[in-house]
Amino acid sequence: METDRADNYASLDDKALGLAFRNGDAQAFEEIVRRYQGRLYGAAYRITGNREDALDVVQEALMKVYTKIAAWKPTGGFLAWMTRLTTNQAIDLVRSRKRRHHESLDEGFLSGTAATPLIAPAVDSQSLAQLHELEAHIRKGLVHLSPMQRKVFVARHFEESSLAEIAEDLNCSVGCVKVHLFRAVQKMRTHLKPLEPDR
Repeated sequence: METDRADNYASLDDKALGLAFRNGDAQAFEEIVRRYQGRLYGAAYRITGNREDALDVVQEALMKVYTKIAAWKPTGGFLAWMTRLTTNQAIDLVRSRKRRHHESLDEGFLSGTAATPLIAPAVDSQSLAQLHELEAHIRKGLVHLSPMQRKVFVARHFEESSLAEIAEDLNCSVGCVKVHLFRAVQKMRTHLKPLEPDR
């Protein structure tokens, strides 16, 4: 009987599963965790660059999903909503620790078993160290963006969403998304300018 029930949940699409939980079906949350925790971890890891921090972020984000499910609007994507909660949680964590030295990326990152990094690792150790430094600066640069710019930048470059998907999720036009993305990229370039090699 439990197997049949689990199969029923597995057959639900993202929106239907979110609605089931929103309507009071607590067991639907178990399927939500099973189905999405890996993807949410990937989103968190891309921002934090640290396994332990990413796990903490996912735990906090899932708690927010559980306690704030009533705030989700079925007109928007359920996975997009959860991913946004996760990325916001990760960004808050990075902001709160922006003064600390960036920790070395863990084995999972280096071996490629964890989420794909924003920048592909290089072969030689010197280049790899430089890329790690660049990734750290990119994460820190997120805190200098406006809330809308940050959402658009993260959705495009960390979650790899299309412009149309971002526009639908944020309930705005593709043109509006392009403007915010352009401004975000300009700010990030300014933030990263000190890293440019001397000519």
